[in-house]
Amino acid sequence: VSNQRVCDSHFDPSSFKTNQNNAKFNLTTKISKRLKRDAVPVHSIATAQSTHSTRSVSTQTDLDMNYLSNLFEKLSLYEQKLLNTTICIERFRDDDTNIKYYTDFKSYKLFCLIFELLQTHYDNHFIMYSMRNECGTLHSTSPDTCLITKENQFFLFMIRLRQATEEHELGIFFNVSQSTVSRIIIAWTRFIYSVLSSISLWPSKKQVQQNLPFEMKKNYPTVRVIVDCTELEIEKPSNPQAQQDTWSTYKNTNTVKALVGITPNGIVSYISSLYGGTTSDGSLLNMTGPGSLSWPSAMI
Repeated sequence: VSNQRVCDSHFDPSSFKTNQNNAKFNLTTKISKRLKRDAVPVHSIATAQSTHSTRSVSTQTDLDMNYLSNLFEKLSLYEQKLLNTTICIERFRDDDTNIKYYTDFKSYKLFCLIFELLQTHYDNHFIMYSMRNECGTLHSTSPDTCLITKENQFFLFMIRLRQATEEHELGIFFNVSQSTVSRIIIAWTRFIYSVLSSISLWPSKKQVQQNLPFEMKKNYPTVRVIVDCTELEIEKPSNPQAQQDTWSTYKNTNTVKALVGITPNGIVSYISSLYGGTTSDGSLLNMTGPGSLSWPSAMI
């Protein structure tokens, strides 16, 4: 009976004790009643509430179901509106133009194909990152925490590669902190490198000969690989020795250099490790290239 009002009508007459002194000396005074210590209400307290509503149970249920249906519809519209105002792979499932723009993959289908191939090598211990709520704080690691899916992590990584988008901007796009974006990029770079570096790109001599273009077959029938050095600009290292090792007089900045080889029909068949910008092209070819395997120069 908590939070309910009670009055003397809820008790039996035997539950009260009267003040006899007042009754004896002042007959005009109303006899006061006081409850005994062990008195308890014996009549129902909420009888008046039973007829408060005239609606049937079925009508109430129907109203509740209609309300829930409308609520779910509003939530669905809100979810769709939210999806259309954020950057995520789900938004572009039917938009190959933007898939091409953000990732350089020709279609969402191709994006999924590459992702599925990578996923077969995906480590179960790969880090998952929590998304921020509207207040900008990270969710807890509870089971219902909204996480950036592996597919969206890959999407973020490809945007970074294709568009060179700043980490701060990517954090706004995916509603995560800049430090989280940085960790995702580093983790996926290492992951994809470990997968792709295990794949042998070097074709056999027979495969190269079978696919020689007509002009190459006519003028360079024994060629197997076409090589060139490529140079990439990097941030200035903090270590003085690293600054010296990566300084390129040709580019007038700090760079790293690699040797890249292609087959005569244009397929990438060799990529060397990275070296500092001070390394000459000839030295790089002798140290890491096919020439270091003592193949005849006519094949290179």
